[in-house]
Formats: sequence, C-alpha cells, structure tokens
Amino acid sequence: MTRPNPRKTKRVSKKVLDQLRRVTTPTITTQLLKNHGLHNVALRGVLPLDKGMPPFAGPAYTLRYAPLREDLLAEQWMDHPANLMTPTIEDVPAGAVFLMEAGGNVDAGLLGGNIVMRLKMRDVAAAVTDGAMRDIPEICEIGWPVCCSGIAAPPSFARLMLVDRSCPVVVGGVTVFPGDVIVGDGEGVVAVPAHLAADVAKGGLAQDH
Repeated sequence: MTRPNPRKTKRVSKKVLDQLRRVTTPTITTQLLKNHGLHNVALRGVLPLDKGMPPFAGPAYTLRYAPLREDLLAEQWMDHPANLMTPTIEDVPAGAVFLMEAGGNVDAGLLGGNIVMRLKMRDVAAAVTDGAMRDIPEICEIGWPVCCSGIAAPPSFARLMLVDRSCPVVVGGVTVFPGDVIVGDGEGVVAVPAHLAADVAKGGLAQDH
C-alpha cells in the first residue's frame, strides 16, 4: 500500500471540515489513537483566550518564528520591504487556520488587535500558537477564535522574528504540515493529518452520537 506523503497538501472538503467542527477535541484524539495509532495530536498548553469560543476547523496555514537576531530587527517592522507578515496576512486563504510556531516563547505577543481584526475580516477560521498574544481586551471584543499559550504586552519583534511560512511546523509539541486540519474548541486544539480527516470525522460523529 502506498503511504500518503504529508508534504503534499491534500485538500479537505468543506463537508468534512463542517463535520469535524461538530466533533469534540477529546473524541478526535480518541479516534486518532484507536484507529490510526497517533498519540501526539493535542497541542500542549494551547488553550482558547475565551472559554466561550465557538468550535472551529480548518486547514493549517503555517508560520514559523525563531528567536530574534538583532541585526534582522528592522525586517520585522510591518512597513519594511522584507517583512513577511504583511503579505502573509493577505495571502492566507479564507477558512484556513493561522497556525504559528513560536517554540513555546511567551515573552512577546505574536498578534494584536489590528492583525486579528484583519484576519477576521478576511474570513480566516482562527489563529493558533504555542506563543503569546497581546491586546487581549481588543481580541476578546472582536469575538474571533484565538488559541495561545500565554499573554504578553511586548510586540513579537521584542523576542521573535518570522522566518518562514507554508512549511512544516511544531506547535505545542505536535508536528503539523500545511493543509493538516486544525480543530479547536473549549477544551483545546488538535491536529488531524489531512489524509485521515474524512475517516476521523465519520468515526468522531458516530462516537459522540
């Protein structure tokens, strides 16, 4: 049997995403463990900012941050020609989950109210990171799904720099490839390999029922 290549993005249908949105994250972890032998799928320490957050599911649009190197600080400003975040915000597809690897660094907020509002207006499904967020009152007022590992007032470039996008990332100890499905609810966030999404949705709905 030919093994699926996780580096080749598999498109997950809207129907399957809608089904996964109705399956709880604990059930998804059970389905992946019981039927596919996957143990490491729950993003550790990544929780919703708002406990009343509605469930979400969408393909991962990945970003990778690294510790700041001071000679590259200027490139982190939004108006710098080499800044990666400015085009990324406009390139991320509607319905995707903005998934950011921060290496667990919670000393600086990756996103604030302005970018969160722009992502919401572009119909992005959610923002998820194992780093921190800032402008928390603003984000909560916007009422859009955001999951993170902490809260920090300083901007991202105080500690981190965006170095890559649409690449494999490790968020909350879980390896995620672009296009894998990220599902979140009040209990946390899980990653579903794209080629297993339909099977997990079907089994998860039956289990929850």
